[in-house]
Amino acid sequence: MFERPREADRDVNGAGSNMPEEEVTVQSQGMISEGDILTPELSINGDKPEIPEEESTAIAILKVIESYGVNYEKTGESWKGLSSFIPTVLEQVKKGEPVRMVLPAFPFKSPNARDKVLGVLPDMGEELALHHLNGLCRNIAQVYEPGADAYISSDGLVYNDILGVTDETVWDYGETLRKMAVEQELYHVKFIRLFELLGHPWIQTSSPEEAKEHYLAHANCLRRELVYRFGDPTFDAAEAIRKDNDTCLTYRGYIKFLTKDLAHQEDKQFTTKKARQARIADIARSMIVRGKAFAAAIKANRGDYVRLSIHESSGERKLSISLVPQTRGALGYTPWHSSIAVNADGTFRTVHAEDVRETHDLIYKNGRPYYFRERSDLFDWRADGVTVKFEHLYPCGLIIRPGDIDDSRAPPSIRTIPMRKVRQLSNTFSPIVLRGFADSLNEEDYLATASELGTILPWSFGVIQKVRDAGRTDKLGNNVTSNEAMPMHFDGMFKFEDSTDPATGKTVRVQKPPGYQYFTCPATAPKGSGYTLFANSRLLFRYLPLPWTTERLQPVTWAMDNDGFWDAKLKNLPLVVTHKVTGLPCMRWHQPWDATKTKFSTCAVHVENEDQALVDVIDRMTYDHRVCLRFEWERGDMLISDNTSMLHTRTGYKSRCDRELWRIHFD
Repeated sequence: MFERPREADRDVNGAGSNMPEEEVTVQSQGMISEGDILTPELSINGDKPEIPEEESTAIAILKVIESYGVNYEKTGESWKGLSSFIPTVLEQVKKGEPVRMVLPAFPFKSPNARDKVLGVLPDMGEELALHHLNGLCRNIAQVYEPGADAYISSDGLVYNDILGVTDETVWDYGETLRKMAVEQELYHVKFIRLFELLGHPWIQTSSPEEAKEHYLAHANCLRRELVYRFGDPTFDAAEAIRKDNDTCLTYRGYIKFLTKDLAHQEDKQFTTKKARQARIADIARSMIVRGKAFAAAIKANRGDYVRLSIHESSGERKLSISLVPQTRGALGYTPWHSSIAVNADGTFRTVHAEDVRETHDLIYKNGRPYYFRERSDLFDWRADGVTVKFEHLYPCGLIIRPGDIDDSRAPPSIRTIPMRKVRQLSNTFSPIVLRGFADSLNEEDYLATASELGTILPWSFGVIQKVRDAGRTDKLGNNVTSNEAMPMHFDGMFKFEDSTDPATGKTVRVQKPPGYQYFTCPATAPKGSGYTLFANSRLLFRYLPLPWTTERLQPVTWAMDNDGFWDAKLKNLPLVVTHKVTGLPCMRWHQPWDATKTKFSTCAVHVENEDQALVDVIDRMTYDHRVCLRFEWERGDMLISDNTSMLHTRTGYKSRCDRELWRIHFD
């Protein structure tokens, strides 16, 4: 379902055309007052002591992990438990090992498949969650080369008997989850069975059936052993709920989901509302007791792992994180207690199925209900005479493939695609990938479909720019037509036109970037290289770390100084512009690019009316795996991207390889 490059790096194609005058001032508006808050540097409790490099690295790693915490998102305050994990992470840094995190989670789907979930097996919710965890590990790799691994320790066998869920259901859920991680090539997501947590190595079996049989034969014994070895006979759940804040928060969470989980279970013994509430409270306390034993087992056997949690907490002993993108600072529902709703604005939401059945369509994958999608004519192409399948990418993007094709039915031509719908979808779901359609490399059809998308904006040399490595290596060569990685940017950085103020008669040079890009791919780079990266403005502002906010960034202007092929000086460039269709704020940026990164044009960037720390913040966020899609091309792919809502770049690739992209700009 999602993109799956193995290495994330920096990378696309073209910064624009039409060379400007030597220095251009861009019309912008607004200034920001002096004395604004600076971005906090990597430090603890406000201190900035001289610390050893390895410890500094450990803190940088923990700051990345901290950025995923819901408490940090709410207030911007440092994670309370950060300092307690420094020795753990520091030891792994000294050994040059991947940082290890453990998350007790992913037990089984809620028993309430009527109101909450879509079935008993993982669906789009779990898929998004696995990508989110894998992205956390890859974000850590940007500050620490060995990276990190996130270990899921399923608590399914810990609680399932209390809720009347069978051991077989727990097995099927867990095995499907593991298969999902393998198929999506999420190499940093790993799993710990209860067997292993209790010191019993998982045996190698000759078949999946034998493995399942072994699991089911020992499940009940494992539960008893967990309680016997790690349970505390003196522990009083009711007292802990009263006195310990984290336990109380977990208990409240249990009460909330159990009320709905067990809503349809017949229980003649508890016919009154009060009796049912008492029964739910009793189950929640039993889960607290089991959970304490499970936490003790994790601490005893995985004590050198950074502890993550999907429950509300103070953050002193663990970090509470959301697994699926939510509104800022919200924990939201977990994937196993909810369904996914894809909204027309491009956002994912965790919802209860009963809340969206009237407004969303249920979408199936491989014969199973997978997620809900908001009803919209943009997703209905039957009236246009073509059947298609939509595949949503993490963190953004949409692949559209022909439906109902087989050996006897050839794929439809790109001329059958309703391109105006594609353009509209690109405003909120960019990039849009059209994959598997016929005639995508036919130049005449490519031009014809471009004209259906909008008004074509020709280059000085023609309508289509064919981007491939020209082999030129001197300073005045164009990095676009090279095999180098490129800076994050938007197309049309150097595209200007004269604009006359009707009131004053004054003529100024105004930046005029194209609204959209339209690519097709005649040839790809070797696997693992030549990715195109797309950074989504909506997600960038969603994850922008405090004290930076959208409101604070809107008046900011910046300047850049280029040499070589793009020799130009630009100033008074607006950092944030408003999207003409969605009305959302969008980032306008060109990443600084010095001679250590290129043999071609360099680019120096500075912020004109804010703290220079903002430059590093933006550069870090545009490559954040919660914001940036790493897209791997297939031959014949066509791609439409909104050049206002998205920034893009390219990773490097082997010199003189066949990689080639055609590109058209349109409005």
